[in-house]
Amino acid sequence: MSTTADIAIIGGGVAGLSLAAALGGRASVVVLETEPDLFLHTSSRSAQQMQPTYGPAPVRRLTAASIPMVEAIAQRLGRPIFTSRPLLWAHGSPERAVFDELLATVPGLEEIGADEAVRLLPALRRDALVDAAIDRSAVEVDVPALLADYRERALAAGVQILPRRRLERAERVGGAWRLTAGGEQVEAGTVVDAAGAWADQVGGLLGAREHGLVPKRRTVAVARSTTRPVEPGWPMAADVADRWYFRPRGDVLLACALEDEPSAPEDAKPRPEVIATAIERVNAVTDLALGEPEDGWTGLRTIAPDGLPVVGRDREVPGLYWLAGQAGFGIQTSAALAAVVAADLLGEDHGLDGLDGVLAAVGPERASLAG
Repeated sequence: MSTTADIAIIGGGVAGLSLAAALGGRASVVVLETEPDLFLHTSSRSAQQMQPTYGPAPVRRLTAASIPMVEAIAQRLGRPIFTSRPLLWAHGSPERAVFDELLATVPGLEEIGADEAVRLLPALRRDALVDAAIDRSAVEVDVPALLADYRERALAAGVQILPRRRLERAERVGGAWRLTAGGEQVEAGTVVDAAGAWADQVGGLLGAREHGLVPKRRTVAVARSTTRPVEPGWPMAADVADRWYFRPRGDVLLACALEDEPSAPEDAKPRPEVIATAIERVNAVTDLALGEPEDGWTGLRTIAPDGLPVVGRDREVPGLYWLAGQAGFGIQTSAALAAVVAADLLGEDHGLDGLDGVLAAVGPERASLAG
């Protein structure tokens, strides 16, 4: 079979489908996905939060711009996508340097003190805290609803979504790409590499140099308290020193030890020892006495050497555009990043406040990726 499009997107995760939804009706688009289903890997294994104070500065700007865009999606659907879920930053060390730097460099954080943190989240052990700050603007996201909206909008706008199409070969012919993927021949003027953990591999097939994009494991354990009910309205809590986070999910708790272990691109599975560490670390700072895990999952956060996304035109390979390395921030930045990238691809103004220069900060040819 043969397909022709203006833009071919490699990858059917949140990056690829949010972009497809933003481009639909403005250009002809085809999405090539290796797996039989969309959103199969990291996109469906998130903590389901949008937190304007979490991540590097360009990520925080994109998150702040994405929140009202997702609110508009919820209004159009006639159903909520957000639930208020403030982010409580817990500081447990007598050394204040990291905590003070967080307060100094991240707008929107409010220092509240350890006593107020325990009032807001009574399961925290007061003797484990020195100080605390809170981001009251953070929200929990109905990720399945958001992903479904990206998919449905893309399809309604005429985007072709082709599952079971692993990119096998690519060549530049007469100013256009000729792709072979799962028996499909696709011709497109531009290819967008939104392949997640496989982004550097896909870039290599397209003739690009690697950008040091490393998939890293991040595991979440689901467990139940054995001492007190988990209150669904508790805030999410995160350790300033990046040793743990946890938040309620109904009457159980999601717990994470924030491991950062490099991995091959794969359908990652949780490891029992990492699940156990997550439960142990949360038990050390709470009175929850979490029991045996009831569930768990592992996603791969694909990270560039400087921790920023890799987004923009490849200066060495004509017709190649990168949309990769979201480093675990894909859900919370997807709406605004897709709008900015769509405008860039089409030579238009994105019209979003606060995002001027964001593409320059995350461009694939920035100095920190040189080599």
